[in-house]
Amino acid sequence: MNTKTLPFFRPLVISSFFILLFHTACSPRATTKLSVEDEILARGYAKGFDLTLAAELAKSSKDAADFEKKLNSADNKVNNLDLNDDGKVDYITVSEYGSDNQRGFSLTVEIKPDEIQEIANIQFNKNGDSVDMDVNGNPLLYGNQNHYRSRFSITDGLLLYWIFSSRSRYHSPYSYGNYPSHYNRNRAPVSNSKYQSYAASKKTTSSFKKSTTAKTTSSLKSPNASKNAARAQVLRTPTKSQRSFQSSKSSSSRTSSSRSGGFGRSSTSSSRSGGFGGGK
Repeated sequence: MNTKTLPFFRPLVISSFFILLFHTACSPRATTKLSVEDEILARGYAKGFDLTLAAELAKSSKDAADFEKKLNSADNKVNNLDLNDDGKVDYITVSEYGSDNQRGFSLTVEIKPDEIQEIANIQFNKNGDSVDMDVNGNPLLYGNQNHYRSRFSITDGLLLYWIFSSRSRYHSPYSYGNYPSHYNRNRAPVSNSKYQSYAASKKTTSSFKKSTTAKTTSSLKSPNASKNAARAQVLRTPTKSQRSFQSSKSSSSRTSSSRSGGFGRSSTSSSRSGGFGGGK
C-alpha cells in the first residue's frame, strides 16, 4: 500500500514507530549468563588433580588407607586442589564401595562442614585373574569424557589383591577440620602451570589411556556421585561476570515492577560478599 496516496496512514506508522522505540528502551538489557557449571569449569579446579597420577598412586598403594595418606602427602605432589579458594590444599578422603567382583573408591573433598564434592571415582572390575581399573572424573569439575583405564593382573599390586579380599569396607575417619597429624593443613597450592608441567612429565610411562566413555559393562555407581558442593561454593564466591549478571537481573526485575508509575526509575542494589574464610 502506498502511504503517499493515503495520508491518513502516516500518523499510524509514526505512532507505531515510537511505541516500538519506547518498548525497546524499557526492555532489560540483554546479558549473557555464565552458568554455574561453566563457571566451575572456567575456574579450572580440575587442573589441580591429575586423574592419571591419582590412578598410578592408587595402584602403588597397599590399601585404601595407605592410598588416602599418599594422596594428601606433599611429597607425592598429586593433590593440588583448592576447591574452597582459601589458598590451602584440600584434604581428600577415600571411601570404598561395591561388592564381589566390582569394587570402587570415591574421592571426595569436604569444602566446608557437611558440604561434600566428589572429585573422582576409581572402579575395579575383576574378571578371572585380570582387573580393569577405571578412573572417572566428576563431570562438574572435569567436563564430560574424562575417563582413564588400564588392565592389570591381580598380582600386579598389593592394592588389587587387597581390594577383592574379604573384610569390612574402608571409610575415611577424617572430615572437615579433623585431619591426621601427618597432614599439613597450611600447604599452599602451586600454580596450575607448574602442577600441569609436573604431571605431564610423570605420565609418560603410565599405562592408563584416556577414553571418551565410562566402562559400559559395569553397573557400579559411586554413592557420592550426586554430591556437588562446588555449586554452592561458586554461588558464594561469584566472579565479576556473575556479579554483573546478578546485579543486572535484580535491577531489571525492580524496573519491571515499578514501570507502571513512571519511566526509568531504578534503585541501587546492596552488594553481597560471599567469601569463604577459615582454615581447613
